[in-house]
Amino acid sequence: MKFKVGDLVTLSSAGRHRKGNSHTLLGFGMITRISQTGVFPIECSWYGGDTQTSRFKAYELKKYRGEQ
Repeated sequence: MKFKVGDLVTLSSAGRHRKGNSHTLLGFGMITRISQTGVFPIECSWYGGDTQTSRFKAYELKKYRGEQ
């Protein structure tokens, strides 16, 4: 898998277009758990506005590269 626990991530282009990710459009997330099963195997703590836990598929995320 291209991600590991502790990686900082942000939404990919595909993730931005999904209606279920509107609460994570700002900020970044840190991967807290990766499951081998389930529809949304990647769990992230999301920072930007309200801190919350969200679940994603791998294609919805990309590694965070900082402010550019």
